[in-house]
Amino acid sequence: MKNIIYILGILLVIAINISCEDFIDNPPEDQISVNEFFKTSNDIENYVKKYYASFPSHGSANLPLSEDNSDNLIQRIPNQVLNGTRAPSNGQWINAWDDIRSINILFDNLDNVSDEFSSYQQFLGEAHFFRAWLYFNLLTTYGDLPIYDTQLFPDDEKLLDPRNPRTEVVDFILSDLDKANENLGLRSSTGNSRLNKETALAFKLRVALFEGTWQKYHEGDVFGTPGANANSYFQKAVFAGEELINGNYTKGIFNTGNPDMDYYNLFGMDNMSNIDEVLFYRIASAAEQMGHELQFYTTRRTRDMSLTWSLVSSYLGKDGNAYDYLGLAATTKGNDFLTTIADDVDPRLSATIWIPGDLRVASANQLFNKPFVDGGVEESAVTGFQLKKFSNPNSPAAGADFGGRSETGYILFRYGEVLLNYAEAKYELDGTLASAQLNLLRERVGMPIFSVTPQANYGANLLDYGYAIDDALYAIRNERRVELALEGQRIDDYKRWAAHALFKGKRSLGYPFLQSEFPNYNTPVDSNGLIDFFQNELPNGYGFRENQDYLSSIPQDELILNPNLTQNPGW
Repeated sequence: MKNIIYILGILLVIAINISCEDFIDNPPEDQISVNEFFKTSNDIENYVKKYYASFPSHGSANLPLSEDNSDNLIQRIPNQVLNGTRAPSNGQWINAWDDIRSINILFDNLDNVSDEFSSYQQFLGEAHFFRAWLYFNLLTTYGDLPIYDTQLFPDDEKLLDPRNPRTEVVDFILSDLDKANENLGLRSSTGNSRLNKETALAFKLRVALFEGTWQKYHEGDVFGTPGANANSYFQKAVFAGEELINGNYTKGIFNTGNPDMDYYNLFGMDNMSNIDEVLFYRIASAAEQMGHELQFYTTRRTRDMSLTWSLVSSYLGKDGNAYDYLGLAATTKGNDFLTTIADDVDPRLSATIWIPGDLRVASANQLFNKPFVDGGVEESAVTGFQLKKFSNPNSPAAGADFGGRSETGYILFRYGEVLLNYAEAKYELDGTLASAQLNLLRERVGMPIFSVTPQANYGANLLDYGYAIDDALYAIRNERRVELALEGQRIDDYKRWAAHALFKGKRSLGYPFLQSEFPNYNTPVDSNGLIDFFQNELPNGYGFRENQDYLSSIPQDELILNPNLTQNPGW
C-alpha cells in the first residue's frame, strides 16, 4: 500500500509540475520566479517525483515485444531495424531533451533551498539518476551527444555545440550515477519501487559494461571512438559489481527451493516489494487506472509475438551439455517436440514458452492446448514458440478482456542481471570466470554448476558472432541470453557486441511443423521442416546495414538548425 500511495503521488504532482514548468520557462521575470519555487525539500520532492513516469511500463506487453528488434522474437512483419529498411528521421529531437532540461533547472537552483540538505538528499540522488537514465537512452539511440549540465535558453550559444564523443557522454552518465549512489538511501529504507543505492550501482555496472564492450567490438569500425580505453570501463563495471555483490546491501536470487517454478513465478508477480532479487520495479494498480495488458497478451492473446528457434536452441540440456534440437526435430514435431524439450532441457525454457498441458488460466481451469500458429491478428504465434514468460495463471487478469486489468510488476533492475553483467565484465577485464555468481542462477533452476562447453559441442546450435571468441566467453553470453530472455536486453547486447552476423542474411525460424495439428493451415518450412515464416518475404534473409543500423539517424531538422551537428554513419 505504501508503494501504491507513493506512485499515486507521482500522478498527482505531474499536472502540478507541468504547469509549474510552463511558469518557470515563461514567467514575467524568469529568475525571480524560479527563486520563488525552489524553497523547501517538499518542492524538490514534488518536482522530482514526476520523472518516475519516464520509466517504461508493461503497457501492451511492451517489454517482451521490444525484443522484436533482435534474434529472440518476431511478429508477423519483419523488423525494420534488423532488415535495414528504416528511413531517416525527420523533424526535431527537442522532445527527447525536455526532461533533461527540466532536471537541469533543478540543479541550477538548489542554492535557493532553505531546508537542511539531509531533508532532500534522497530527491537529489533521484535527480542525478534520472538524468543518467535519460542520457543513456539517448546514447544507445544516437551515440555521440551534446552534454548539457545546466538550463539553456533559446539564445544560448551552447545550443550550437557539436556532439561530444560518446565516451565523454558515458563518463558524464557514470559521474551522475556516482552522485546518485552517494545521495540515495538504501533499499532497506526506500523500498524497491523508489530509487535506491542498489539500483544506482546496478545501473552503473550496466552502463560501464555496455560502453566497454561497445568500444572493444566496434574498434576500427565507424561506430568506435578513436583512442577509447575499453578496459577502463570494464574496470569500472567490475568495481560497481563487486561493491554491490560484497557490500551490505539488500539483494539475492529468488529461490524457494522449487526449481521448476521459481524462475517462472518471479516475473508474474504483482507485488514484488519483498523480493530481494528485484532491486527496482514499477508497480501497477488497475483500481487506480494504472494497470496494463501484459496478462491479456500472455494468457489470452499474443500480440503476434513468437519466439525464435535461435533463442530456444540456446537452452542447454538438463545435464548441462548442448542439446540436439535439430536431431529431435527430424523425428518429433509439433506438440510432441514441445513436450519433449520441456522434459529434457533447462527449466528456464518451459518458463519462457508455453508447453501443451500448462495451466494457462487458473480461474477457468484452462490449459494450453497448442501454439496459436494459425491465429489471426493479435492472436498468432507463427513460429510455434508462444510467449509464456511474464504470465501468471493465478492473476485476476489471466484470461480477462483487454482493459488495463493486469497489475504485474515491471522489473527494471534485478540481481540476476547484476551477476551476469559482473561475470561478463570480469571475464572481459582479466579472464576470470565468475563461476560462484553464475552458479546462483543455475542453482535456482536445478541445473548443473556452470561449466564451459566447447563450442564444437554445440553443433548446429552454434551461433556465429562474425568473429572468434573463446569457449568461456561464448558460455557466458549463452547463459546471459537464457537467463535474460525477453527482458529487453538482447537489443543492446547484439549492438554492443557488434554482432549483426547473428541474423544478417538469415531468417528467424520456428519449431518443426506438424501439418496434422493444423489441417487447414499452410506455412513455409525450411529443409529441416522448421517453420520459415519469412521465407517468401525475405528470400535473402535480414538486410541489416552494418555500417548504418547500429545507431539511429539524427533528425534532419536538427542538422539544419545546428550546422555543428554531424549525421550518424550511413545516414
